[in-house]
Amino acid sequence: MRDVQGNPVALVGISRDITDQKKYEEALKNSEQLYRSLFENMIDGYAYCQMIFENDKPQDFIYITVNPAFENLTGLRDVIGKKVTEVIPGIKQTNPQLFEIYGRVASSGQSEQFEMYIDPLKIWFSVAVYSHERGYFTAVFENISERKIAEEALKQRENDSGF
Repeated sequence: MRDVQGNPVALVGISRDITDQKKYEEALKNSEQLYRSLFENMIDGYAYCQMIFENDKPQDFIYITVNPAFENLTGLRDVIGKKVTEVIPGIKQTNPQLFEIYGRVASSGQSEQFEMYIDPLKIWFSVAVYSHERGYFTAVFENISERKIAEEALKQRENDSGF
């Protein structure tokens, strides 16, 4: 405020303590950094996807986000925003049960765990799938091809030896 000659005589203002807000912002930033570090460095593959249904039947799904391990374990690149049927041609014909499981989880919210050979990729996977929002699912998986080959070799030896 100023007097009639224009000289400052008082200061009027409003202040607010934002200490708690700054603490919450810092905690959120730390949490996001921790999540990003986990996401980027986990050794299991991670894919967050949107299921596409027609007449309540799962038809396809779109990759929303994947981690670096997804690319390392599958060999698939640049999948974000694409349908799995574009990324892995023939998968719907060779692995229809994959669509059934993912569709069931995306609809019901009930988590499932399974092992499956994905024929077009020639890879065995152990998959845990869950949904936190209807129509979407998250698959966390590992490549178990070496284990499956070893199991098959052991089974073959047992059969050959008569056990």
